[in-house]
Amino acid sequence: MYDIDTIQIIKKQINKKLQEIKDHLTYSVDTIEQLNYARGKINALETLLQDLKDLQRKENYDYDTEGKT
Repeated sequence: MYDIDTIQIIKKQINKKLQEIKDHLTYSVDTIEQLNYARGKINALETLLQDLKDLQRKENYDYDTEGKT
């Protein structure tokens, strides 16, 4: 079982980093290589957020169905 507070802190940090990258992308990207690198970082962090959501959903499902069989 995962600590919900820890997961929320991690998600908050990921969202903060995503915003920093998006700001950098908006104001500081000069080359296509920098653009592609920033897009890759955004994709990776968004995938991580989705994995955390899926993990929470699975844990909630397991908790809800525990003992009902």
